[in-house]
Order: sequence, then structure tokens, then C-alpha cells
Amino acid sequence: MEKAVNLKAKNTPQLWILLSANILIICGIIFPQYLREIANEFDIALIVKGLGASIAPLLLFLLNGLLSSNQKAILVFWKLKNPLPGSIAFSKLIKEDTRIDKKKLKEIHGNLPKNPQDQNRLWYKIYQKNSLDIVISESHRAFLLARDSASLSFLFIIFIGIPALVIVTWPINIYYFSFLLVQYIVAVIGAQNRGRRFVTNVLAVESK
Repeated sequence: MEKAVNLKAKNTPQLWILLSANILIICGIIFPQYLREIANEFDIALIVKGLGASIAPLLLFLLNGLLSSNQKAILVFWKLKNPLPGSIAFSKLIKEDTRIDKKKLKEIHGNLPKNPQDQNRLWYKIYQKNSLDIVISESHRAFLLARDSASLSFLFIIFIGIPALVIVTWPINIYYFSFLLVQYIVAVIGAQNRGRRFVTNVLAVESK
């Protein structure tokens, strides 16, 4: 658990930037004149850093706490049941990575499971065994960052995008809402790819 917390802590600055940038965008849309005046006097980069050092950490803490790990997985992989990529580790993902020696995995772990829950359980056991490997550690960190970015992007749609449809004038509200949707979809695609890569990296290291 401590290792997972450390990996999340490493990702915090990037998530602050994502949150700060979205705060700045919506403030610019709602209060364009004030933001223009501020931008004339201060560097935008400094404003983002200021947000990141002040309000963003608290908002990030609150927003991240709204969703459980399983709910985040559902938002990323769009599956209500067994959403984690480890649940298809041996039935699908193992076939998509030529680095993985399936025969060796069978020698070590016996017949590989087919049930999604059993697949995820065995994969997680293998992950714990190899979690200190640098490739796996970095892959895990990248997946957590991508997953949390996708989750935050979804929450932006709920807490900022939907109210903006009512508050902000047309057609800027439609453009902004579309931007949030695109941001979420891009984040989801990235998180899905990094999640699958994380799973296959674990199996590849185990079957060396």
C-alpha cells in the first residue's frame, strides 16, 4: 500500500496542472474581461503555478476522494463487471505481447485461469512478486496517472461542463462542453493503453 501511495504522490504535480488548467479555462470563459486584465499583468504560467500551489491541491484531494478505485476503472475501461485489465490478462492480453512466454508462465503457475476474477487474482499475485522491478514500477505509475486524469476529466464534465451549459452563453457553452468530452475520451484512450501495457509488462517480467 505504501508503494502505491508513493507512486500517486509522484503523479500529484501533473494532476495539479490538469486541474489548474481546467479552472483557468472555465474562469476565462465566465469572466473573460477579468482574466484578460490579469493576463496582461501576470504570466499565465505563473497563474497556473499559483493555482497549483494554493487551491488545486485541496480540490484535487476532494475530487479524487469521490471515486473508488473500482469506479475509476469503470470510467476508464467502460465495463461494469470486472473492469480491471488484469481480468483479461491470460485470456486476451497475453496473446498481444510477443515478449510474454506463455509456456514458462504455465510451468510456474500451472494452468492459467479463464475466469476473469481468477485471472485478475493471479495477475495481481504476480505483480506483487515483481513490483520492485523498475519497468513495472514506472508502468504502474504511468497507469495511475492516466487513470486519475481520466477520472478527473469525467468529474470536470459533471461538475463544470453540465453547469456551464446553463450558465455560459451559446455557442461557447457547446464548444466548452465538447472540449471536456474530447479531453475525457483522449484521457480514457491513454489510460486504457497504459493499463494494458502495465498488465503485459508484469507478465513479460515474470516470464523472462
